[in-house]
Amino acid sequence: MNKKDLKQEILQKYQNSSLVVDLRPLVKEKEILKDVAKVSIKKTNQLKESFKFFKKKNFHQSFIQKEDEPFYKKFSSLFKNYKTRKQERKIFFKILKNKKKVLNNKVKDFFILPEISISFKKKPKTKKVIFLKRLPTFAIALVFLVIPLKAFSLFGILDFENFEARIFNNSYQGVNNLLAAADSISRFDLKDADANLTAAGLNFLAADDDLGKINDAIFALASLSSDSKIKLASQSRKFLAAGFVASSLGKNLLAATNSLFSGNDDFEKSLEDFIDYGFLAVKDAKELEKIIAQIDDKDLPEEYYLKFTQLKNQSSILANNLDEFLKLSDSLKDVLGLSMDKRYLLVFQNNSELRASGGFLGSYALVDVRDGKIRNLEVPAGGSYDLEAGLKGKKFASPYALHLVNPLWNFWDANWWPDWPKTARHLMWFYEQSSGPSVDGVISLTPTVVERMLKVSGPIDMTEEYGLIIDSENFWETVQRVVEYKNLMPTHPDDLIGLPASSSPINVSLPLFQDLENSSNNKPKKIIGDLMAKILEVLPSKLSRENLPLVISILEESVLEKQVMFYFKDENLQKEASRYRLSGEMKNVETDYLMIVDTNIAGQKTDRVISKNASLESKIANNGQIINTLTIKREHLGRKNEVLVGVRNVNWLRIYVPKGANLLEARGFNSPDAEYFDEVDPDALILPELENEYRALVDEPSGTLIYDEDEKTVFANWTMTDPGQSSEIVISYSLPYNFNDISQKDDVSWLEKFYQILNPDEDLVFPYSFLWQKQPGAKAFDFELNIKLPEEHEVFWRAEEDYNLREIEIKDSLNQDRFYGSLIKKIK
Repeated sequence: MNKKDLKQEILQKYQNSSLVVDLRPLVKEKEILKDVAKVSIKKTNQLKESFKFFKKKNFHQSFIQKEDEPFYKKFSSLFKNYKTRKQERKIFFKILKNKKKVLNNKVKDFFILPEISISFKKKPKTKKVIFLKRLPTFAIALVFLVIPLKAFSLFGILDFENFEARIFNNSYQGVNNLLAAADSISRFDLKDADANLTAAGLNFLAADDDLGKINDAIFALASLSSDSKIKLASQSRKFLAAGFVASSLGKNLLAATNSLFSGNDDFEKSLEDFIDYGFLAVKDAKELEKIIAQIDDKDLPEEYYLKFTQLKNQSSILANNLDEFLKLSDSLKDVLGLSMDKRYLLVFQNNSELRASGGFLGSYALVDVRDGKIRNLEVPAGGSYDLEAGLKGKKFASPYALHLVNPLWNFWDANWWPDWPKTARHLMWFYEQSSGPSVDGVISLTPTVVERMLKVSGPIDMTEEYGLIIDSENFWETVQRVVEYKNLMPTHPDDLIGLPASSSPINVSLPLFQDLENSSNNKPKKIIGDLMAKILEVLPSKLSRENLPLVISILEESVLEKQVMFYFKDENLQKEASRYRLSGEMKNVETDYLMIVDTNIAGQKTDRVISKNASLESKIANNGQIINTLTIKREHLGRKNEVLVGVRNVNWLRIYVPKGANLLEARGFNSPDAEYFDEVDPDALILPELENEYRALVDEPSGTLIYDEDEKTVFANWTMTDPGQSSEIVISYSLPYNFNDISQKDDVSWLEKFYQILNPDEDLVFPYSFLWQKQPGAKAFDFELNIKLPEEHEVFWRAEEDYNLREIEIKDSLNQDRFYGSLIKKIK
């Protein structure tokens, strides 16, 4: 019998009774209410599960440029929406409750339909029944709660005063030790962490001895107490488990680091031990995270709630980060020559004379690595210019801007592109064309990295060779004056007084080769090889547990700023480098993008004293057209004729924007006179990568070149700034896509579809993002970003707590790539 027939039969059965109310509309109304309730509850559960999933995944710890970051950004709106919809659900269920009261007042009996229950008003005696039903429950609670506690007290099994004090003190001290250990781990003070974690384990063990005397039922009932001390004690068994695991974690971390800093000459064995102990520590960290998650925060004293939450987060971060690092172990073995010998081209890019990928490439080194050790280090004392003879008559046309100094292209000018993988491949190609051997990869360092390395190594004593002690404070100026000695002698002889030179091999344990036999008196870059060898010789003895936080901080800072970058011919290694932001590549994004690239040509070392800031205003018209206006201000802080920096800064400025952008206006540029440029050598070969640049369109009013490169459009022109002066460049362009096309796109993502399901009454909320990439090697500079939304649109979500609904305003420092995402909503 179907539902309809069953309803009809029941209605006929009651048609002659005292029931005078037509039940059919009531039944229909309740069916509707129940269906609505099911849908609402289903949505709520979906949202809760999604919230738990994303919270468990810890997406907020992901690298900002990772592929999945925009999804987290967009999904965060659901968290916020979840909070607001919580109030809506309360109102709904309140209405539902009132509906039920109306139904109950309309009928006087009780019956059941399939999947539908309607309660009829009972007589007042119901209260008595309810009381009678509650009486057994009260009696049971009395027996199992009051009597056992009294009995244990009467028989003297529990000395409550001392017993409570012991449990509380041990638990309290255990929590303190756990929190202290977490702080030690965050500072990589692993010895202190191990001591605290071991102490925590002993505290919990003492508590366990006491807790073992209590029946499990009594122990569980303690959690019901309103006394914070007793509630804290009720969690001691979980604390105890956490303490044991945490102690093991500390010991495994300590063993892992000891394996690296033990001074063992067998590097492969040390690395294997580090990996083995590291994986044990990861296992402990994950187990600790699991146990801590089971501890009820509400049972903690109020002053410990925030700290304990931080402990949860730290254990999770530790487990994830250590796990990720250990996954690199196989790749690390390949990089360090444990599986086979490796040869790398190490290039020193002087960011005081900026070039697209970091700085002028005046020096380089060839490094052979085997079994984790440097087996050969070649640093030609003549620098990169020594490779010119190796070209053997081959001619390659240089990029247009370099014609200011040389129409022919050479190795030292091959770092022409801000995309490091592209530049590294060309450096390898030029190196091989210049009779150099093939290499397995290219590693870039700037003087900024060397200055930071000197903070770890400490001052380098070069008194015997140069009469100098070089440290992080005097490194740049001292080395630059030695390198530029001959160039500075005619103009700044007084600044070179007492500055010695050396043509003799330096006394160092590393196998250093500098080709001093040929023209030993013309080796301006010899000091760079000498200093590098000295630093590499000293560093291993300085890599201790005490210095580990500083080393990690320097490495992280240098990688994010692109002061150090890696490129590997091995595709798998290169993928890993890209994954961990070591590769310095330009990113492709679907929406707005910007990268400002400075190239110093014949401007000496003036980028060291150039101060820069930038602002971008993005106006979105009601028809969806997006027009960006970029303003760049450059100020020369040097003094005229000041050594190394007191000359004009001559800069080839390139602005990378979304491919297809249309230049509307450009002003503030200043180009060197045409007479200073050399003509293209008719016999020189133009490499394919330069063809677009050579065929660039020219904006006649401003002389700006416009061409496409690596899925971007480039606007390029000259700026020149004298000491004590400033320059302002303004460039306006329209983006190649329409804002309305973004909001009405057909290929809606799964996240947007999910949002539509949860919010059927709202218009589609769509993402809008901006990526501003930092030039490799460049100093950080302040910038502002302002995106003005069109009418009938507002910001639905941004990561910041406070934001303007009508526009996106950002003030930040570009010391690394910056990605900004938001969700935009169309107002009805």
